[in-house]
Amino acid sequence: MKNKGFWLSFEAIVSMTLLGILLSSPLQESIPGLENLHIFKKESDLLLLWTKEPALELKKMEADFELAFPEKSGEIYFDNKKIKIGEPTKTTISSKVIFFRQMQKHELRIVVFKNDFS
Repeated sequence: MKNKGFWLSFEAIVSMTLLGILLSSPLQESIPGLENLHIFKKESDLLLLWTKEPALELKKMEADFELAFPEKSGEIYFDNKKIKIGEPTKTTISSKVIFFRQMQKHELRIVVFKNDFS
C-alpha cells in the first residue's frame, strides 16, 4: 500500500515540474505573418517577368513595381542604373537575379522598403 502512495506523489512532482517549465517558457511576442514571404514572391515574379522581356525599359519597370507594390517604396537596380521610388525606410526585403542575354551579363535587383510604424 505504501508503494502506491509513493508513485502518486512522484507523478504529482513530475506533473508540477512540467507545468512549471511550460509556464516559465517565453511567450511569442508577435504572431509571425506571411507578409515578408508575400513580398519576396512578388519580387521573384517581377524579376522573372523582366528577364523574359526582350528589351527592358526603366519606365515600364517602375510602373510594374508600383502596380505590384502599391503604397510601398523601393529601388530597382539594373546594370548600374538605379530607379528610386518613394522614401527609404530601415526595413527592407531584396531579391536579385543575374542573367545572360546575347552573351552579356546583366544584374537586376529589387529592394522593397517595408513601412515603419514606429
